[in-house]
Amino acid sequence: MKTSAVSFAMFVAGALASPINMNMARAEQQVEVPAAVKIQLRHTEFAAKRDGDDNSYNRHGHMTYYEVGPGACGHDDSGKGDTHNIVAVSSALMSGQGAGDACGRKIAIKGHDGKEVTAVVRDKCPSCLPGGIDVSPKVFKELAGNLDVGKTEVSWTFI
Repeated sequence: MKTSAVSFAMFVAGALASPINMNMARAEQQVEVPAAVKIQLRHTEFAAKRDGDDNSYNRHGHMTYYEVGPGACGHDDSGKGDTHNIVAVSSALMSGQGAGDACGRKIAIKGHDGKEVTAVVRDKCPSCLPGGIDVSPKVFKELAGNLDVGKTEVSWTFI
């Protein structure tokens, strides 16, 4: 009887140490991410939606404005800053040396007060942090009211 009890115990120990059970044990271990870390991550270009947000505005950062001109996407938008909704995204979102997959894509931008504007990616912003955007004066005025503000927080997404 002792032999079978020892054998059974060895069998159980071996089964518990099997890769299948090891993976199950790992799957059950979940780590809670502190809120401070979640807040810090929401300002990166790869940020996931915040709790309570809808999925549509998954990028967050500063919005500034600039006088549009020849852009990284190969278009000369000189003189169109007050009439066209143009945006430059951070260099991190542009592939290659210049233009990339972001060129020509539309984005929806939501200001802190809930106003929404769409714009077309026509340039890159080398000084923008991931999640930050640089927009034409027309877009900035529509979302911030006037240019005097200079910089404001927005949420945005590709559409």
